[in-house]
Amino acid sequence: MPRRSREQALRSLHLRLTAGWTLAWLLCVATLCIVAIGVHARLSQLDFESRMQLRATAIYGLTWFDERGVFHDEVLRKEPGVLDAGSDVWVIAPGPPNRVLLQPAQPHFDLASPAALAASVLRDGDFADDGRDRRGRPYRLQAKLTYDHADRPIAAILVVADPGARDAAQAAFVRWTLLVVAVLAAIGVLVGNALARRSLRPVVQSFEMQERFIAAAAHELRTPVAGLLALCESADAGEAPPTQTLGRVNRIAAQTAGLVDKLLLLARLDSANAQVAAEQVRLDLLVEAVLPEDGSVSLDASESVIQADPRLVQIAVRNLVENALAHGTADRAHEPVAVTVRDRTVVVEDRGSGFPAELMQQLTEPFVARAASPGSGLGLSIVQHIAQLHGGRLRLENRTGGGARAILRL
Repeated sequence: MPRRSREQALRSLHLRLTAGWTLAWLLCVATLCIVAIGVHARLSQLDFESRMQLRATAIYGLTWFDERGVFHDEVLRKEPGVLDAGSDVWVIAPGPPNRVLLQPAQPHFDLASPAALAASVLRDGDFADDGRDRRGRPYRLQAKLTYDHADRPIAAILVVADPGARDAAQAAFVRWTLLVVAVLAAIGVLVGNALARRSLRPVVQSFEMQERFIAAAAHELRTPVAGLLALCESADAGEAPPTQTLGRVNRIAAQTAGLVDKLLLLARLDSANAQVAAEQVRLDLLVEAVLPEDGSVSLDASESVIQADPRLVQIAVRNLVENALAHGTADRAHEPVAVTVRDRTVVVEDRGSGFPAELMQQLTEPFVARAASPGSGLGLSIVQHIAQLHGGRLRLENRTGGGARAILRL
């Protein structure tokens, strides 16, 4: 896929993921908002009604009629907060004639006919209702029967209150809830964007891995392919004997095959789905099996049992040994490459020029190699990947007195 098309596809996918997460988040937040507003409205209504019922009951309990039918409200007037709580209180005995036994000094509401309301209470019993007075102001009415000394219904208690405070509290709650929803929506967009980026990270890494592999293959294969073309031209011109040309072609082909194998292995190890076929093995025996038998490498090993992929471990050890043989001292007869196996650790040491100090932190990256190196710069990167797949690490350091030391910990 071309880079521009890939970026457009990733951007489109990122926008869709962000939009999907944001819509789901907003749907959940909006649902909670609606439920919260509805519950608050219901609780506010119940609280308002219960306070009005409580006030009507208090008036009922603090007033009475004696045997002569005389209404007494002396105790009621001594209780603060019952009559002067921002509502109108009426006690009316319907007639004829109508008797207003208790009324507000300065009514908050201009009721059309309090006596008619009282008559409906005596006829229908206690009730609560919403209405509007003659000035159009909304009110809430709580009506309750009261009785004479013989328990006969004789009058009606009317408590008329303003629902505006309840409505104002509900409106304030709605405003604050919507503000919180707006903040949560903004957070949802930001979180959705972050989650979309995180979800796309494996895809981006896969694209980057493909690009690295293609670039690496093109870079490393250019030289042997150019060499083969030069040999073909030389053979075509008759500049070299066919036997000599064939030998060179064979060497370049072998090097190219080894390079391709390393590239494919690195691509598999660099994959997000890379896995190890771990089994219980003897690390010392695995290492011994891959060492050359020409005396160029000495082994000091003790028994070490580990859980590992034997094929990958042998590849890692072989790369370390080949790297040490390629860059170690030329006088191998006096001091061969030393390999030590102890407790899940393989140490490879040589007496060469050591690792370049300026490249020490980069040598485990692909295609990083010292100047004039005969290798492709893939060996240590492969070892690093294998170590990480086994939960270990590769440490590179220079030996005192000269030489390099590679420590593979599994």
